[in-house]
Amino acid sequence: MILVEAAPPFATVQDLGRTGFRDSGVPVSGLADRDSGIALNALLGNDPGAAMIEWAVAGGTLRFETACTVAIGGAEVECSLNGRAVAAWRSIEAPAGAALHVARIVRGRFLLVAVRGGIDVPVVLGSRATLLSAALGGLDGRRLRDGDRLPIGPAYGAPARARGPSGLAAFGEPVHVRRGPQAMLFDERAWTTFASTEFTVSRASDRTGYRLEGGVIAHAGSAALPSEPACVGAIQVPEGGAPIVIMNDGPTIGGYPKIAVIRSSWMSRFAQLVPGERVRFVIDE
Repeated sequence: MILVEAAPPFATVQDLGRTGFRDSGVPVSGLADRDSGIALNALLGNDPGAAMIEWAVAGGTLRFETACTVAIGGAEVECSLNGRAVAAWRSIEAPAGAALHVARIVRGRFLLVAVRGGIDVPVVLGSRATLLSAALGGLDGRRLRDGDRLPIGPAYGAPARARGPSGLAAFGEPVHVRRGPQAMLFDERAWTTFASTEFTVSRASDRTGYRLEGGVIAHAGSAALPSEPACVGAIQVPEGGAPIVIMNDGPTIGGYPKIAVIRSSWMSRFAQLVPGERVRFVIDE
């Protein structure tokens, strides 16, 4: 059992998310930095979809009531186990009663804390992922708070030895996109603006969507279209021209023109951008 002794401002239980329900309006949810989550589970010998803690904003403390094996990854943090510094991407043997303390997040948005066996909260619609907007999954469909206790599942697989990749691996590099379904509604000037602008992630960004500031993308036609299915990574351009990237908890349909879609292989890196951080896009033809 894991005791949340001092919860950070934002932490939820997440796995790889739920699929097959978008036609019913249920977002995929799941880990924003999927690449790091998969790598941590491989490191611990877990199933790739084993649930873990997605942790953001600031520090906090977890206490392991039983001996277990843990690993951290994703965002870079100052972290210690019983007062001794621990490194990311390594299996850490935590004795019963040990405290994992995160002092602060140094770089990146989401820290992932994984445990061998995974976090054994109930499966809801095929996933343990938390969807806050619907109070669905995770621990009672909400953020973790002081005093919460998280059960650990049984361990089956053999741990790996390899270090895993991080969503920060390409820190500062342009994010690769493909042209979106409404690409034809943007003229050459709009595409030039999109490709040449260094956007800034707005403070009005969360797991629903990342708003981008710094460039205005003009539509060749109306900014309001009939609603249609929308995917994670779609870059919508509403009235006003400031792009919004749909994230894991974002809507399943949308009526704004979608100029581009972030390639799935770049979504983990994009998700690790914090408010105030800059990003450029490269269009893969």
